[in-house]
Amino acid sequence: MQGRKILCAALAAIVITSLPNAGISQQKALKDQLVGTWTLVSWEAVNVDGSIGVPIDGIDPRGQLIFTDNGRFSYQVITNIPKFKINDRLKATPEENNAVARGSLSQFGTFTVNETDRSFTLRIERSTFANQNDTDNNKRLVTSITADELKYSNFGRAAGGQNNTVWKRLAP
Repeated sequence: MQGRKILCAALAAIVITSLPNAGISQQKALKDQLVGTWTLVSWEAVNVDGSIGVPIDGIDPRGQLIFTDNGRFSYQVITNIPKFKINDRLKATPEENNAVARGSLSQFGTFTVNETDRSFTLRIERSTFANQNDTDNNKRLVTSITADELKYSNFGRAAGGQNNTVWKRLAP
C-alpha cells in the first residue's frame, strides 16, 4: 500500500510539472518581448581605444524603434537639427545637408531572433547610411530586457568598437 501511494504521488508530480504554466511562470520568447514601440533613453559608442563617444552628432538625440509581430522593424534617431534657411529641403545648403547626415540615422527592414544567445539580427533594406542597405549581418546582443526596458549591444559597429543602447517601451 505504501508503494502504491509513492507511485501515485510520483505520477501526480510528473503530470503537474509537465502541464503548461503549472504554477511556474514561463518567460515570453525574446521576439514576443521585443514587439512594440520603444523610445531612446541612451546610446553610447565605445570606441576601439576604449574611450566613450557619441554615435551621432548633435544635441538632444531622440529616437524610436518599432518591432512588429510579423518580423519588421523601423528605427530612427535624430538630434535637434537646425532649421534650414529656405523652407525647401531640396534646396538645402551643403552645411545644412551635412547637419542632417551627421545628426540622423534611420533604417527599416526585417529582423530575426536567436533565442539561444538572446540576440536579434537586422536585415536592413534601406538606411540613411547607404553602406548598410541590403545588409543582414547586423547582430544585436540583448543584455537586458523587461516589460519596460530594452538594453542591447552592437559589437559590429561600422566605425569599430561597439554601441550600447537603452530603450524604454512606449506601447506593446
